[in-house]
Amino acid sequence: MSSTSKQEGSTSHIGLSVVLPTFNEGGSIRQVIESLLHLRTDHPLEILIVDDDSRDGTPDLVRSLARQDPRIRIIQRVGRSGLASAIKEGLIAAIYSTAVVMDSDGQHEPASVGEAVQLMDREELDLVAGSRFLNNSEIRGLSDRRTDGSTLANNLARWSLPGSYRHLSDYMSGFMVLRLDRCLPLVRQVDVNGFKFFYELLAISRGRLKVGEIPLRFQPRLHGSSKLDLAVIWDFMVSLIHTATLRLLPRRAISFGLVGASGVVVQLLSTALLMSLFN
Repeated sequence: MSSTSKQEGSTSHIGLSVVLPTFNEGGSIRQVIESLLHLRTDHPLEILIVDDDSRDGTPDLVRSLARQDPRIRIIQRVGRSGLASAIKEGLIAAIYSTAVVMDSDGQHEPASVGEAVQLMDREELDLVAGSRFLNNSEIRGLSDRRTDGSTLANNLARWSLPGSYRHLSDYMSGFMVLRLDRCLPLVRQVDVNGFKFFYELLAISRGRLKVGEIPLRFQPRLHGSSKLDLAVIWDFMVSLIHTATLRLLPRRAISFGLVGASGVVVQLLSTALLMSLFN
């Protein structure tokens, strides 16, 4: 039997696999893991940390916790990195039928896991995301600037995705619960260079998943700072165009096109400025 067949067969086991991508989260990961270990669940639990070779002691700290509790596992990645690829690798390595993806910085409350699983079971959903923008949501961990940016990104994402997902309010969410027997084949197709894993998964599924949301109480980070940068914004622009063109244009071609277009804009602005100076 191939390793792929073993993994796909493993998702028949009832239980909960929590995937925590980490990169230099040594200041918060212990508290996050310990709070997850106290989740009230009638099913087996595993906590899978997918670490991008952190240099702040995160892997050693997780290993010390894993020696005390066999429910904790770690995948330390060397030579590969990125949030989307860490999530993808963690979901493929999950041993139970239901998987949770959440941040390792403390901004997602463990209590949200139970709420999402209950909604998934009650409404027979394939995927439940945590939203920062539902009526009962609370945002304490985002600045006004980040909130405005997320609102704009969500509006653009809603326009680019199939109509069956238009009811969702937070396509940029980093919190999700997945029924792996339905989602794992799509997870395998996710482009790890994409902007947000949840958005990419929805785009690939082409409206085939039954998706719901729960409100999040989004907390301030326990430690460290956000990893959002210009590269992430650039990836989002590429992802939007990639999805809007029905994923027919390669991401690399779109990126080259954007570089060329930005160069033309800069040249036109420079020419207009020079002409104004000499007129």
